[in-house]
Amino acid sequence: MTDTAPRTVRAADVKQIKEWLDRNEILLVDVRETSEYDAEHIAGALLLPLSSFDAEFFPSLPGKTVVLHCAVGKRSEAAGKMLLNEGHKDIIHMTGGMDAWKAAGYATEVQLLPPGEEEKTAKPVFLCPRPGDVLMGEYMKPLGISAPELAQNIGVLEGRVIDLLAGDTSVGVELSLRLARYFSTAADFWVHLQLEHDLERARHKLGEQIRREISPRVSSR
Repeated sequence: MTDTAPRTVRAADVKQIKEWLDRNEILLVDVRETSEYDAEHIAGALLLPLSSFDAEFFPSLPGKTVVLHCAVGKRSEAAGKMLLNEGHKDIIHMTGGMDAWKAAGYATEVQLLPPGEEEKTAKPVFLCPRPGDVLMGEYMKPLGISAPELAQNIGVLEGRVIDLLAGDTSVGVELSLRLARYFSTAADFWVHLQLEHDLERARHKLGEQIRREISPRVSSR
C-alpha cells in the first residue's frame, strides 16, 4: 500500500533546542538571508539561505538531528518540507524562530561596531529584510537580471518591479506566484518574506502599546 499521508515537519520549542545545542546533539541550520545572519545569529548555526536552498545536496552529520530556524518559523518549516520531500528524515524546525529565541533570553552573536559608531546608529536594527532587497541581493544582481528583463519574464509592468525594489510596494499572492515560478522557489516564499518584514516593523512600532492595552484571554472555568 502506498503511503499517501502528508509529510509534516516536526517542531520543537527554543528551550528544547537550546538544550540539544548545548549538548552538541544537533546540526542547527539558519535559513534566513545573508544580511539577516550577518546582523545577528545563533552561535554555531550553519547558514543556508532558503533563497538558494537545495534539498538534494543538503549536508548531514551522522548521529545529529537537523534543526532548521528562521526569523519567526515560516521559512524553516518550508525548508523542512523540501527536505522531507527529498527523502531526508528526522527534520525539526524551531517554532517562533529568532524572535522566540531572543524572547527566551538566549544569547546571539551580533556585529560589533567600532567605538563611537553606536551613537551614530540610533535607529533600530531590523532582521527581516524587504522582499525587494532579497530579490535584488540574492537573485537579480548575482544573475545579472535587470528590472525591465524581470518584469517582461514574469508578466508585470516594469514600474511594479522598480517599486518592489525600492520598497514602495508589497508582495501579494499573485506576485509571489510569478516570482516563485520564475526563480523556482516555494510558491509562498516571497509572500512570507513580506509577512515577516511587515510583522517585525509592526511589532517594533506597536508591540509595546498592544501589550499594554490588551491582556491575553484566560479561561473562565
